[in-house]
Amino acid sequence: MEDEKQVEQDRQRAEVFDALGHPTRILILKVLNEGSLGFADLKKKTAIDSSGHLQHHLNKLDGLIKTDEYGKYCLSSEGKEALLTVQTVEKSVAVPKNTEKYVPRLSKKMLLKSASILLVVLLISSSAIALFEYNQNKALQKELTFFGSVDPQAAAFYNQFGVIPLIDVNSSFSPPISAYNALQIGLSAHDWNKTSLQGMTVNIFLAFWEITTNSTGAIINESSVNVYELTSIPTNYSDVHSNNTTCQYVWVIGIQKLPITSIPPNGDTVCVDAATGKLISNPFYLL
Repeated sequence: MEDEKQVEQDRQRAEVFDALGHPTRILILKVLNEGSLGFADLKKKTAIDSSGHLQHHLNKLDGLIKTDEYGKYCLSSEGKEALLTVQTVEKSVAVPKNTEKYVPRLSKKMLLKSASILLVVLLISSSAIALFEYNQNKALQKELTFFGSVDPQAAAFYNQFGVIPLIDVNSSFSPPISAYNALQIGLSAHDWNKTSLQGMTVNIFLAFWEITTNSTGAIINESSVNVYELTSIPTNYSDVHSNNTTCQYVWVIGIQKLPITSIPPNGDTVCVDAATGKLISNPFYLL
């Protein structure tokens, strides 16, 4: 029991390090520290161009942010602690502008060098903890798979692809195509396998989006794509078509190599219809 508790704590710490491993997510925490914001206002305040990219970062910040009684995003207590840690590190490596004329050139260089070393040590430490947790989970998953103690779909997926996916969806949502079904469909269709997935991270979340097209069926612009938060359990996951508007429940699969150094992230994004299992285009990468 103690070992399981320790593994869970290590997993949670690794998730926090992963969440803080991108400057955009740190910016989101800083903006929300100033006050609660709705999705549209948060997108505008952070200057994130794509709704899909913002939704992706919000999903990665799960546990550090929450929604208030008005449905607006705000920091959780864990998010406030994480932001305080970030700000402490930033202050420790910052050189006050008003001290520049008083600090000898050699001392300033030594200060910057020390700050750089501190930052490297912090990054190495966080990476080591995340890697340790990943290896622990991997070993645990192999044991569970061997003894048949996990979901057969999870065991089959791990045996086929050799990775443990990060699944971000409430267990109450049960579309016809499960997360593991969608993963097998999407990864197989894009020729991902155990070899090509080595060193990659795979995450999947359930999205509900509304797309407006012109008379030829083409997406007009980014404002024509709206992503909505899943707040209630649907009774029907089928696509809804009305005039030039299509509403879909979609599994969005991200395959990336950490750390993410670009937007869109290095890797691959696959979208699978949650009702039919059909591969569909990601509208955010068509704009």
